[in-house]
Amino acid sequence: MSYFTHDFVGEIALHGVGKSRIITYKVLFMPPRFETELPFKTYPRLRVEGEIADVPVRGAWMPVGDGRRYFILSPDIKANTGLDVGDEVEMRFRIDDQDYVNVPAALTAALNSDDTASAQWDKLTAGKKRMFTNHVFSAKTASTEQRRVDEAMVAIIDGITLRDLHRRRR
Repeated sequence: MSYFTHDFVGEIALHGVGKSRIITYKVLFMPPRFETELPFKTYPRLRVEGEIADVPVRGAWMPVGDGRRYFILSPDIKANTGLDVGDEVEMRFRIDDQDYVNVPAALTAALNSDDTASAQWDKLTAGKKRMFTNHVFSAKTASTEQRRVDEAMVAIIDGITLRDLHRRRR
């Protein structure tokens, strides 16, 4: 048996999200056959790990209002394969640990050095933890990463979101 339990070939599409659809992502839409096979009633945003064109991926099948589901392709897919919107690509995946959070080393170190922040972190849902980790992971320089770790630590200790922290500073 393969490590990945599901696979399909699909076309990379451009999908607009939000009410105004101004923000767009490159996505794969899930074939309808998986709708009954996967536990979407329990996990509407089902987290999976897999490969797209042999590039490792981790993410979630996200619902669309029309009943479809999509998986966002990271920029790594194009960078490592050259594939883009309109190209067909194979995706293999399996259901992931729904509470998995990949925490950046700098944030882990900061949390380990502050008992209050660590205790608050432990109370957060996996989704809220991912919000903070994505903010840190998206930094392009070491100084930006450190600033974002500092911001995350303040927000975690104060029990607020990053958006609330930024509003407070205006």
